Amino acid sequence: MESLNEDAKPAFNFMSERLVSPSLTSGITNIPDFSREGKPRDKGLTFATDDLQTPDKDYFAEISEYVDSIKIGQSLPLLIDRSRLVERIRFFHDCGIRVQSGGTLIQVAYKKRILPQVLERLRSVGFDTVEISESATDIPREVKLDILNLIRKLSMEYIFEVGRKDPTRPQPTTQLFSKIEEALELKSPKVVIEAGNGRGVGIFDPQGEIIWNNLNDIVGKFGPPSLVFEAPLESQRIALTLEFGPSVNLAGVPIHDLLTLEMQRLGLTTETLGVTPPVQSVQGSPASKFVFHLIKTEHPIDQQALIQRSGLPKRTLQAALSYLVEHGFVREVPDMSDLRRHKYTPK
Repeated sequence: MESLNEDAKPAFNFMSERLVSPSLTSGITNIPDFSREGKPRDKGLTFATDDLQTPDKDYFAEISEYVDSIKIGQSLPLLIDRSRLVERIRFFHDCGIRVQSGGTLIQVAYKKRILPQVLERLRSVGFDTVEISESATDIPREVKLDILNLIRKLSMEYIFEVGRKDPTRPQPTTQLFSKIEEALELKSPKVVIEAGNGRGVGIFDPQGEIIWNNLNDIVGKFGPPSLVFEAPLESQRIALTLEFGPSVNLAGVPIHDLLTLEMQRLGLTTETLGVTPPVQSVQGSPASKFVFHLIKTEHPIDQQALIQRSGLPKRTLQAALSYLVEHGFVREVPDMSDLRRHKYTPK
């Protein structure tokens, strides 16, 4: 193509300026920085699941900042060739990714009475974190205490996972609460909510949809920051991100979905453009909009905390809450620590 002659250039520049609407550029100087809090972080955690495929170095160079931990699950650390396992874990470490074992392994070690040997193997090949689970068998508290002592002596960390894997043996909510409380008492930094294959286990029904009442009960008592939700299906991760925002902690994420998940967290996909829905969608009074904003950013939150945070008179706040509940903007869920009270969470 021939270059523009000097006479044509002013007309071309004028047309180029006309093609860009001022409304599209007003107030914009640069593309904003789409990134989250860097590692190590305490919220917005992503726990990936290793698929044992040959790692793509270029891909991991792109996604390493988005992954906090990767799990080599089941009893694979007992089967994979030791030198290959060491090499694989070293690769993840070089990418700045911590490595944890799966909860099945500890249950197998307990039943076969080889706990010290298994923990020593995990340490020797480079695991950072040991997952402790009772997804298939109960482990007495005194044994858990012994396990934790061994883990500490081996300079590793631990995290508890709660819930049953078998969808035909659902765990009662009261028992699940008890297990979460125990895990927190034993200083688990977070508690992972078991999801199995994502269907009929934990907070998911047999179709893989969220059972909102169960989720609200758990979150209403313990709060999202203490929990890590296993969510093997993309639709589940989208729903949880829309519900709790980019700071939700997620586990069970396939390696090939890590970039997509990060875009979803940042509201850069069609599904999560509304990851922080505007308060203007509430058409009520200014007080209703303000209270909705507080609930959206600080849920679950009770009425007393809302009064303190908002500075609104009690009657004004109650009127705003009534409007938000009646119009389906928020849910009223029981406070499991005191059933006479309620907490509020976005719908």
